[in-house]
Amino acid sequence: MITVDLVKRRGQYLVIADDQDAFTNWAEYMREDRLPERRVVHVERQADQPDEREAQWDELSGSVLDAGSESLSLLTVSADSQAHAAAIVRHQYAVHHAAVRMVEAIDSHLERGVHGWVAIRIADGGSDGELYGDYEEAIAAQERPEECTYVPVSPAYAWTPRMCEEYLEGMTHLRHGCMVYGRPTCR
Repeated sequence: MITVDLVKRRGQYLVIADDQDAFTNWAEYMREDRLPERRVVHVERQADQPDEREAQWDELSGSVLDAGSESLSLLTVSADSQAHAAAIVRHQYAVHHAAVRMVEAIDSHLERGVHGWVAIRIADGGSDGELYGDYEEAIAAQERPEECTYVPVSPAYAWTPRMCEEYLEGMTHLRHGCMVYGRPTCR
């Protein structure tokens, strides 16, 4: 029998996640707008007492090691509930992969030493693969320009995955209208 704590209390949660089958088949892997999805296997609130917390960590990390799967990981996240903790680790995984995809899109143009503008889909960090001469040209070429953000590509400015993560998060909040004074109002 599975027990679920339905009480919402801010705290630390331990999450076992499985990234093994992030894509279910080759067609999904090749689909341009598809992001891999993390599967959450187990979530529990971290114990309050230090001794209990250590025993709890040892038990769960032992379970991950005993499973013998490199795709399993034990994560700690601050959340309001078990469901919130699961949603956070899924979101972090999706944002990370979107940022990696954005870096790859930008780097594909930088490798040729060219500069211009690239259209990046906010939802998944992907691009149409084209390099545009200016901002207006990049917007005009998009079927759904409101779903994209437009960034300059220049050998003088390199984007890191962390920069892309922050940028895509900010653009997502801006697109949803939950930015007030440069800070997201949603959680």
